Amino acid sequence: MDTAAPIVEQSPRELEKDIKLLESEDAFVRDQAATRLAQKSFSATPTLIGLMQDHKSPTLPHIARILGRIGDKRAIAPLAQAARGGDEELRMGALWALAQFREPEVLPVLLSEAERAHPVTQSYLVHVLGGFHNADVIPVLAKLVSSPNAEVAFHAVSALGGFSTPASTKALQSAIRRKEPLIKAAASASLRRQGHSPAVASGLVWKITLAVVLLLIVGGTLGWFYR
Repeated sequence: MDTAAPIVEQSPRELEKDIKLLESEDAFVRDQAATRLAQKSFSATPTLIGLMQDHKSPTLPHIARILGRIGDKRAIAPLAQAARGGDEELRMGALWALAQFREPEVLPVLLSEAERAHPVTQSYLVHVLGGFHNADVIPVLAKLVSSPNAEVAFHAVSALGGFSTPASTKALQSAIRRKEPLIKAAASASLRRQGHSPAVASGLVWKITLAVVLLLIVGGTLGWFYR
């Protein structure tokens, strides 16, 4: 999260004016207003949080992103609510804002939304989750390696390269068998990041599989023998 922006104190009237400018049809005007609002001190957060309760306001996606840029933890709860229940534009803005915090309490919301079948949202969140370096993200990333959306699968494969665990290695090995060359290449690169070559990883999986089969055979034989 970028905390280097200068803090600017402005009067309530100036704050209200900038919030109104978020409704402008001119993208440049909206962006400048958003920048000024993001540069205000944390004292602006309660006003912006209050505006998040107006579910019909067209400015909510902009306000959500501004709250993410400000980085005040008081905004996490209303942003999480918006991420779960708003329209797609608001949900995306709220998810982007939550991702700026990199706090443990935002992770459940991001993980939940990453499993929602929306390709644009999934692609973004899978990319974001890899940056958390938290083992809790591995099951979701491993699941999305099999996504029918190639972009989602690619981001999941790339993110798993940062986790050297049996579960992540197994998921990457399964990605090697996909038909898309880009995903195959990404899986190979991720396996190398983990310290495996694709061939070595494949051999490891084969040995584990063989050992399990032998154990089942021996177990079945002994079970029959001691009946």
